Amino acid sequence: MKKIAAFFLAIIFIVCFSGCGIPFTAKKIIDESEIYSERDIEKAMNAVYCEFAGFEGCVLLELEYDEEYSKERADDWAENYGADEAIVLLSKFYVAAENGSLTPGKTYSKWNWILVRNNNGPWKLMTWGYG
Repeated sequence: MKKIAAFFLAIIFIVCFSGCGIPFTAKKIIDESEIYSERDIEKAMNAVYCEFAGFEGCVLLELEYDEEYSKERADDWAENYGADEAIVLLSKFYVAAENGSLTPGKTYSKWNWILVRNNNGPWKLMTWGYG
């Protein structure tokens, strides 16, 4: 009985603290930023984690904020979506199983995630892929 209770407590812990399927194994890389606070960047990353949870058969390995990379692209994306700001995150993930559009056994690197926001509001994920 104690083993069953411990199992259910472990499941509850994982569900409660992993919001949107945040992968515990993913390496989070946050570049020093003059534009965003670490909390702002983490909020953008959380939006990506939530979307990535729907990538069946995929394992997120890294999620990165590279300030120079993002800065070079952010203004164009913000303008494209009529937003005040945009942030570009990069990811690396492995496709472990048949997914439909992604190649099983392949690792995708420098996969872009484009998020925008207005008036320091919540980040909204707009698109992703190679860019």
